[in-house]
Amino acid sequence: MNSELYVKAYELAKAIANSQEAIELKESEQRIRQDKVANDLTERWLRVYNRIQELEKAGKPLSEKDERSIEFIEAKVENHPLILDYIDAYQRFTKLLQEINDVLMGALDSDINDEIYSCRDCPSQGKCDI
Repeated sequence: MNSELYVKAYELAKAIANSQEAIELKESEQRIRQDKVANDLTERWLRVYNRIQELEKAGKPLSEKDERSIEFIEAKVENHPLILDYIDAYQRFTKLLQEINDVLMGALDSDINDEIYSCRDCPSQGKCDI
């Protein structure tokens, strides 16, 4: 990869890290870590999730106890406002990344300078300086 591409990739990474979506995601994660209940729920959910992954890899079915654990932790997680805020922020951030990826992949499929492509599919809807 040439140095110009590295520079552009670094600029893109920096812009993503400084985006409102990334900032809100980091802030929501920090709020969870500062809240004992939310942090404990998150850790418990990760343990349950890892257990499920291990069982699936081994081709073993979930026990009734595993299923109850899943239902219990999901109910707690789905009702905790800080965790819900994090999930919402995470979804907005991944949407941003998908939109950026769509732009990058679109450059491979068509001429990125083509006004029809860039203005129609760009989130700015043609209100940029390109």
